[in-house]
Amino acid sequence: MKRLRLYLDTTVWNFAFADDAPIYQKATVEFFERVRSGAFEIFESSAVAEEIDGAPERRAKQIAALMAEVSPTRLALVPEIERLAELYLKRKALPKRSRADAFHVAYATFYRVDILLSWNFKHLANVNRRSKLVAVNLEEGYGQALEIVTPLGVLNSEEST
Repeated sequence: MKRLRLYLDTTVWNFAFADDAPIYQKATVEFFERVRSGAFEIFESSAVAEEIDGAPERRAKQIAALMAEVSPTRLALVPEIERLAELYLKRKALPKRSRADAFHVAYATFYRVDILLSWNFKHLANVNRRSKLVAVNLEEGYGQALEIVTPLGVLNSEEST
């Protein structure tokens, strides 16, 4: 059976250590246990790295250690990703202040991953935003509709199969 290819935005890495959100943290830790077992192929990008660089030092070190352990594939930044990210902002699929989120979507779209995984309910794991992002992608010739779900969504769908 084909492993799901998942692009992990920064919130997924962060919530592995979010003691203030125990339900999300538990699901994220469980998700990474499944990653360690080889259930998923995971990806990240320079957009994730830039956000982690801006995190408090302790959290950045925790995330760096987790990344070293689970070895996500770093996706290369190409001009098409920059163009797509700017389109999401220009066409108001995402607010101007959500530049990093636009890049997460652009990476996931360009590399045609199966799912963009996020705990960002405001800008990414959100039905209204997703429909706007998919509309831009379809207009730009990216026929496959991008799925954006939380780690819980991936874990729950895996259990039902």
